[in-house]
Amino acid sequence: MIDLHTHILPTVDDGAADLSMSLGMGNYGVEHGVIKVAATPHFYSIPDWSLIKEKVSQLQSEFDNAGIPIELVAGAEIFVDNSILELDKEDIPTYGDGGKYSLIEFPMQQVSWNAEQVIFHLQVNDITPIIAHPERYRQVVEDPEVVLNWINLGCLIQMNAGSILGRFGSKVKETSEIMLTHNMVHLVASDAHGSERRRLNLPEAYEELTKVVGEAKATDLVRNNPNCILEGDFHPTEEPLKYKKKKRFFFL
Repeated sequence: MIDLHTHILPTVDDGAADLSMSLGMGNYGVEHGVIKVAATPHFYSIPDWSLIKEKVSQLQSEFDNAGIPIELVAGAEIFVDNSILELDKEDIPTYGDGGKYSLIEFPMQQVSWNAEQVIFHLQVNDITPIIAHPERYRQVVEDPEVVLNWINLGCLIQMNAGSILGRFGSKVKETSEIMLTHNMVHLVASDAHGSERRRLNLPEAYEELTKVVGEAKATDLVRNNPNCILEGDFHPTEEPLKYKKKKRFFFL
């Protein structure tokens, strides 16, 4: 499996607290079938793409020395704000520094007013935005159809493993299932922050994903699609489906 959203870099954000925790996260991943992990620290915590790549390289050396057979990939989770509009292409974090795909996130409570402007800025630099965990955004929980608009704008969608496992509550789990069954998800990742509560739980989610969308599609979400993204050439094969909110009838 390939995990494209983790906070595995030590001491840079609210993820791994130290090197020992990073190594623990790696060992857990290996034991459960994870072969590649993208280090995607919050870009506002370490807003220097060159420094992020350097730290990922350093952690890879630590993994190699410890005999942890995981390939680390440099990336970042970019919070959508106007500062992104000021970045040149070479300063925008993309997976593996390939210049093709960037992971972005919106505020949880209210999608940014300039979201489409930032999306467009990335796209004119030939970068496809991947929106992190939209199933957790209040606006999406209220209306999953919002995701369809982002997909139509050319974005890809990353869902958190914890969401489909119910770790963020029943409403987020319900929203996740709606998105999955309506082809609104392109990859699932752990968004791991440590070695205990929010760990590299992609393998745990895989079992639940197979129940919702079947084994073939579950495998696409946790292995095939992420691999295509790392190779810089992913093209969705299924059209997203419109979601109509169920009407509720009240009887007096």
